[in-house]
Amino acid sequence: MQEGYKRTLERAVGYLRNGADVVCDDLKRARGVPRLNAMTGGYGWDEDYVWDSWANFQWAGFLAGRLWLLHLLSREQRYADAAMTICERIGPVLARHPTVFSSTGIDMYYALTLGYRITGREVLKEWVFAGGDNFANIFDRKARAFLQIANADRIVIDTGLNLPSMLWAAQWEPKRAALAYRHLDTVLSVGLIRADGSNCHAASLDPETRAVTGLFSLQGWSNSSTWARGQGWAMLGFAHGYEASGEARYLNAARLAADWYVEHAPPGWVPRYDYDDPERETLPYDSCAACIATAVLLRLARWLPDRAERYRRVARETLKALISDFLTVGGVVLHGSWGRMRHIEPGRPRLGRFPQEDVMPYGNYWIAECLYRELSDDWSVLSLEG
Repeated sequence: MQEGYKRTLERAVGYLRNGADVVCDDLKRARGVPRLNAMTGGYGWDEDYVWDSWANFQWAGFLAGRLWLLHLLSREQRYADAAMTICERIGPVLARHPTVFSSTGIDMYYALTLGYRITGREVLKEWVFAGGDNFANIFDRKARAFLQIANADRIVIDTGLNLPSMLWAAQWEPKRAALAYRHLDTVLSVGLIRADGSNCHAASLDPETRAVTGLFSLQGWSNSSTWARGQGWAMLGFAHGYEASGEARYLNAARLAADWYVEHAPPGWVPRYDYDDPERETLPYDSCAACIATAVLLRLARWLPDRAERYRRVARETLKALISDFLTVGGVVLHGSWGRMRHIEPGRPRLGRFPQEDVMPYGNYWIAECLYRELSDDWSVLSLEG
């Protein structure tokens, strides 16, 4: 690694620590659960953990995950203590309630599972196992897939990011991963990764038979376009599946999606919210897509020697661009977008301010994972291998 690049990475870690120090101080004073402010990237505080609403979800697990990784990078105990505090405020709730919203899987992995891997605290593993049992509530047995939200009529490419705790838990009880693998196989069979490697965001389900009635985009420009963050989700979900199982079909899917991403790397390295919107140059970036994809490219480079040089080059150029042009000195990743959000039902809260930009929960975690993977040779704490 070139010394100048390493200094850039270390400077970025310092930015993340600036923001984390504020959160640590606030956690000592506040008794509730931190909530991401999509306007500023800072955190407010709720009295209770919201486990059953997408519109009101706090994204606390990503904050805990960032703190766990900063603890490993810096050896500062205060970051681990703060992450553990968040786990203690959300873990018992996840262990108690049947899942209704798939993103609670984020909190199970990036907060509780990473916490167990780092601390060995048995209660964290107990909450993960109970949470995994509860997650089965949103598995549709006719559709053979997890639903985005309980009783929804759709399968989405995103859901792979919510499954790693179940994949990881299979090293003790293999059946814990069975539904996760079934979901990934369904995503492949219905065509949410197209033949050219691009993603289609969602599959609609017949309300009665649960058969797939069509493919469409929830947040992209059109049903035939490629939503940028969906491309990152496609890469991530199947990278998780391969790391846990060693199954070639998952590695092939992740490689196909990664090849598409690399081949369509834009000038400046960070994509707009959708690759095909004819007005994309005037519409928001998706820095989160770049953060997610960069972390996955670094993983795939270890598994695919024939692509390693190219994947690492794109990953490192993208990471340099993110640090230079998208990351604040307080560690906030700017220039994200929820996208068009066509699926918000009348009378329900609307996420995001499209066509304006938002601070997204995803980028603020995955920038930390990118830095950790580049500055650390031992990735075992993040591994899903049994």
